[in-house]
Amino acid sequence: MIERKHYYSVIGALLLTFALYSCKTAKPAVQNGKPGSLETQAEANNKPETKGRIIEGYTLQNNDRVYFNAIRNYILGKYDTSFVTFNYYSRLDTSNAAAYYYLANLKGRANYLKQTLSDAQKAARLAPDNKWIQSFYASVLAFSESYENAAQIFIKLAKQNPSDRSNYYIAASKLYVRNKNYPAALSVLDTLQQNRPENDEDVLLEKQNIYMVSKDFSNAIRVTEQLVDAYPLTPEYLIHLTEIYEIQKNDAKSLETIKLLEKRFPDNDEITSYTFGYFLKKRNMEMVSQSLNEYVDAAEANKEKNLSILDQIGAYMSSNQKDTAVLTFLTGLTQKITETKPNNFTAKRLLASMNLYNRNEAEGLKQFEQLIQQDPGNYALYTPVLSYYLYSGKQDSTLRYLDRMEYIFPDSIDLPLNKMLIFRSDNKLDTALKYALKGLDLSQKQKSKDREILFFNSIAETYNELKQYPQSDSVFDALLKKDPENIMALNNYAYYLSERGVRLEYALNLSKKTLEQQNAEPNYLDTYGWILYKMNRFEEAKTYMEKAITYAGKDVSAVVLEHYADIEFKLGNEENALKIWKAIDKAGQGSSFIKKKIKDKKIYE
Repeated sequence: MIERKHYYSVIGALLLTFALYSCKTAKPAVQNGKPGSLETQAEANNKPETKGRIIEGYTLQNNDRVYFNAIRNYILGKYDTSFVTFNYYSRLDTSNAAAYYYLANLKGRANYLKQTLSDAQKAARLAPDNKWIQSFYASVLAFSESYENAAQIFIKLAKQNPSDRSNYYIAASKLYVRNKNYPAALSVLDTLQQNRPENDEDVLLEKQNIYMVSKDFSNAIRVTEQLVDAYPLTPEYLIHLTEIYEIQKNDAKSLETIKLLEKRFPDNDEITSYTFGYFLKKRNMEMVSQSLNEYVDAAEANKEKNLSILDQIGAYMSSNQKDTAVLTFLTGLTQKITETKPNNFTAKRLLASMNLYNRNEAEGLKQFEQLIQQDPGNYALYTPVLSYYLYSGKQDSTLRYLDRMEYIFPDSIDLPLNKMLIFRSDNKLDTALKYALKGLDLSQKQKSKDREILFFNSIAETYNELKQYPQSDSVFDALLKKDPENIMALNNYAYYLSERGVRLEYALNLSKKTLEQQNAEPNYLDTYGWILYKMNRFEEAKTYMEKAITYAGKDVSAVVLEHYADIEFKLGNEENALKIWKAIDKAGQGSSFIKKKIKDKKIYE
């Protein structure tokens, strides 16, 4: 809650005040027979007779009626009226921190950063001990990239509020990291650690991240070793340690860590799979053989689980596409294992998968059919075949196989998901929508939030592509009620609204939330800048588009560059805009309007 000056325990009184005054409808001021402006109405609410009245022990002050009406309109979502009323109130009383807080909040909703920062600063100066106002001011500073100043506020808050110390110190540390002030970030964490256990996991992980980002690998190793020793039942920290040694090309130490990992977790198939991948990257075929044997034994404990070792093989092949010999070797090795371990179901599954990988499709499909005959209800036996059909591009075969799976596994969420993706890629949007809605229904019944969110996103995007905009907006709104921080929905919804030129202030607020999560993502910066462009705020738009180009570097997209050129044109820099348009067109990219823009020297959208 925001505390108002001289008024710290007023919830009951405030509600009562609303109730009292809501019974009396304030009539708009009339000038020449016409309703006055919102400000005139605000002025009309400032009745002097309210001063001196006592409500539940609180004595009303001058201008309280204006203040409470501003609050009431804010709560009711009447932000324009609330803004005008607070603006009027702030001229009557310049000592009320809460009024400036609300003004900053309202200006922030319209994404006027300089004005937001100014009012947030006034509020912070008037209420130096109010943690809510100070936190808000720090967040505004951070969004304006004043990371050092924001961090210092959080440090002060940490000292003043012991119960929230950890959150404030970690927030300060993260801000210093954003500013690449790594010594300051570490110093903050050292201060926090004085009041925490020596091996506090949160603090050590924050330090590990800082050392990795700053490429201080020796200290990253030291901190990770602390984590390994303090949390011996957590294999991830040994994996972290292995990968840091790999970055340093310290083969001896990485191998030593792998051996420790194997020793601590001998029957964990995920760990055995990881060590297999480690040796495969090293091309240590003797240890690959040993790890593969160990894996098929460990994985027998759960025959309905997908084979994680296939992910390791896939990752290796993605990086070494010409090394087809390794697939032949692994297929032959798996064949031998099935002969020496004829009752090992995992080995048989792996051999069938390897045949599919190694272009021996007929044999692989035959082997999977034999396995399915033995265990027809084992979903994991169908997924490799489905993956094979999906990646082979055999759409008819894929759809037939999906139909077969749906008959056996009618409650599987993945099956309508795959059908949805197939029909979307084939631009059969109505059919894709049908399966998206089916998948949404299944995910809601099974309380699978991740899949539910995925289907919500897809349904909203499909409606948008079908130009059914009210339905698209409605689904996006429903999604953001369920998951307000969903960055994909925030960005896409904001961009779609901007392309239509509607609800631009709302779109800008959605886009702002993406930057609060990832302030260096070119796509999100592009969306934010493009909405500002649509609002004719061209100078601000240029600032954010330049950031998008800077962060994208050599990977900058033609879309971002064309947006930047359009902004330049609007700012009167027509020669530079034309130069960029021509470069985009020469590269064979750009929108359908690019040639027309160049020819007519005019913006088309």
